[in-house]
Amino acid sequence: MPNYEVHYLDVSDADSIIIRYDDGRKQYIVLIDAGNVEDSAKIKNYIWNHWNTYTIDLAVCTHPDSDHKGGFFGLLNDRNVTIKEFWLNTPDDVITEEEYYQRYSRRDWLSHCRECYAHPTDTQSPNLVSLAQNKCQNVQSAYKGKSHPQIPLSVVGPTKKFYYPLAIEILKNNKKKKDEDNSLYEDVGSFSSFQAKSSIDNEPDDCSPTNAGSIILLFKPVDGCKFLLLGDANRAAIMDAISNNANLAGCKIKVPHHGSKHNLTSGLIDKLAPSCAIISAKGSQKHPSRGVVHCLSNHCNVYSTHKSKGLFHTSAPVNNPAIPLKKKQ
Repeated sequence: MPNYEVHYLDVSDADSIIIRYDDGRKQYIVLIDAGNVEDSAKIKNYIWNHWNTYTIDLAVCTHPDSDHKGGFFGLLNDRNVTIKEFWLNTPDDVITEEEYYQRYSRRDWLSHCRECYAHPTDTQSPNLVSLAQNKCQNVQSAYKGKSHPQIPLSVVGPTKKFYYPLAIEILKNNKKKKDEDNSLYEDVGSFSSFQAKSSIDNEPDDCSPTNAGSIILLFKPVDGCKFLLLGDANRAAIMDAISNNANLAGCKIKVPHHGSKHNLTSGLIDKLAPSCAIISAKGSQKHPSRGVVHCLSNHCNVYSTHKSKGLFHTSAPVNNPAIPLKKKQ
């Protein structure tokens, strides 16, 4: 029978998930997001120390924010690392050259569409798309309906229709600077169910077009477990995925955007009804949101990478289970 592991690396307010899948004939390593630029060595060493390989069969960059794309630059430039296949979405997937020049007559279509994948700190570095095309055997876009032929991994969102208006906004490059939050996550004092719901339901949806365009993945091995990996998808993107896919409820979910209060509502959490919730966050008052954690705990145990180092799921028996950030209520 196939066996697998899903590892959620501790990369602070960033994302990096590694799936090892063995179908009985071959082992596959999948890397979903690669944290910030400085995380590439950590990811490389993690893969080597756990599976004695530097080969990544499939890499997925869910969206072009620095805390998801950053580490890929170091990995792709590392002579020891091989990435066979790479999935990522770019505005030129949905905006034709002819349509582009009706909007931007004095820009270059491909370079502008791929500007969002520029290196976060090095202006001389090739963008991630060009780098992947030069280093990988296969580079493809990943919209709803795409699946891997050997690994039970499929894309459940976005559709190209959903991504199109986001691509228009991405070209405007109106990205806001992130606010740094150095406070510590605390769950102390009284916090009623009403307060928890109000603290997230009264907040606006995440308005970042790159977040909303995140590739949403479903890993569904044969043991009946389902893993819904939400990137930084916003509420509209998650609702669209739910409406376009049968039975996304009951999954083990990777909570979007480090547990931000702008990406989930209590109603959306109830629709997902997760069996487990994993948050990749540094553990501040902003990430993860206390309200999100409380609403998730109505359905399942909630875990955070800042609380449980070496957080992973496996098809093999676990002797030392991780400590939840908050247990199911």
